[in-house]
Amino acid sequence: MVRMERRSMRGRIAVVILIVSMILLGVSGYFLTDLFLQERKDDVLQEQLKEIYEDDDTEEAGNEPMEGGEDESGRSASSAVHPGLFALHRENPDCIGWIRIEGTVIDYPVMYRPAEENYYLHRDFYGEYSANGCLFLSELCDPDTSDNLIIYGHHMNSGKMFAALDQYKDHAFYLKHPLISYNTLHGEETYQIFAVFCTPVYTGSDFPYYTFTKAKDVADYQGYIRAVKERALYDTGIGAVYGDKLLTLSTCEYSQKNGRVVVMAKKISQ
Repeated sequence: MVRMERRSMRGRIAVVILIVSMILLGVSGYFLTDLFLQERKDDVLQEQLKEIYEDDDTEEAGNEPMEGGEDESGRSASSAVHPGLFALHRENPDCIGWIRIEGTVIDYPVMYRPAEENYYLHRDFYGEYSANGCLFLSELCDPDTSDNLIIYGHHMNSGKMFAALDQYKDHAFYLKHPLISYNTLHGEETYQIFAVFCTPVYTGSDFPYYTFTKAKDVADYQGYIRAVKERALYDTGIGAVYGDKLLTLSTCEYSQKNGRVVVMAKKISQ
């Protein structure tokens, strides 16, 4: 009798385990499917945005002056901008640029919504939820007047968004990809990378690179550049002097807690 009860108990436990396993399997399948569909949706949207950006048919519209010399958000804009960027800006005024690093997957629009912190961290171009989010300019920056433009993006396991920045920890990779193309509402700009460093953030004693947007004076600018170069992973042989416009790209770095890999460049042409 005791043996039969034990067998019966083991049988019930096995059934429960089986049911729980099936439920967990179903939940896992649901989330994996949802993740796949979200990733697919993001890929399709990105291709659509790239088509708009590269569409030659937008050329005529791109040469139209913006009324009053300002865009829909009240920011000043040049009379002629890249036609594809103009089309995207018309679609969503938060789109203020397009960044590209030749030979990498970094080829995306740049968003700017200063009134809402990190708005595009988990939103796509149209403001809908997206794990990838968008590349976006820090709300601390003014695209027209800041000495340093800070652009954030996710380090996705898929290799998308700003994941390629992690490869700049390798000097050889830097040598093959030293330039950044950044199209803005004022024209096309080219930046030359001069420093790459890794740092933790929000520790209370970290290097607050993410707050430097406007130099108080020459000494303030030079002090910041010196602090950057001291933290650089390798010497590029390139520096920056007061008056050089800076571009800072930042994403997560996983060798340390709250780590960031930061790629800094200076403008060399427009």
